[in-house]
Amino acid sequence: MRLRDATRADARDLAYLINLAGEGLPEYLWGQMAEGGVSPLEVGAQRADREEGGFSYRHARVCIERGRIVGMIIAYRLPDPYGLEDLDDAPAPVQPLLRLEARVPGSWYINGIATLPAARRKGVGRLLMAQAEASAIGAGCRELSLIVAEENRRACAFYHRLGFQELASLPLVPWPGCPHGGRWLLMTRRLEGQ
Repeated sequence: MRLRDATRADARDLAYLINLAGEGLPEYLWGQMAEGGVSPLEVGAQRADREEGGFSYRHARVCIERGRIVGMIIAYRLPDPYGLEDLDDAPAPVQPLLRLEARVPGSWYINGIATLPAARRKGVGRLLMAQAEASAIGAGCRELSLIVAEENRRACAFYHRLGFQELASLPLVPWPGCPHGGRWLLMTRRLEGQ
């Protein structure tokens, strides 16, 4: 397995994988944007192909095994300060996520990490998280942050094993097809020597 920076050619894979990481919320949001027979996944690929925005190929690293993308991570430094002026314009399911992000301005935020089901339990997630840590340190960040649904027990356990601790939580606002209820957890990990 090897890691590389994502390219525009990876946009469709990134859209598929961020939807896995987001447990269907991205596809729901893209469906709200889709027009003229364009599928939600196509909207997601168009968004991944952008130069700007949190969900951009420019913030992504992919894991390659046997010439195929098997995992990805999208991570970047959150603004400091983190403004919430436009919060009311955001879709209701996204608002608690934005509120939680605002609690960790300047952190290295892991927007999404996902591994194809067939590639799980092979170390892809650990490899991608190690890359995120190296990038965070290189950017001068003092902590890593991420948000996960508390009912996603497997992901929560993975992050706990990596040293993440819960900092805050907010109720999850369900969307059509939402697999969870409960709360979103904001988890952070202080970086050594930072």
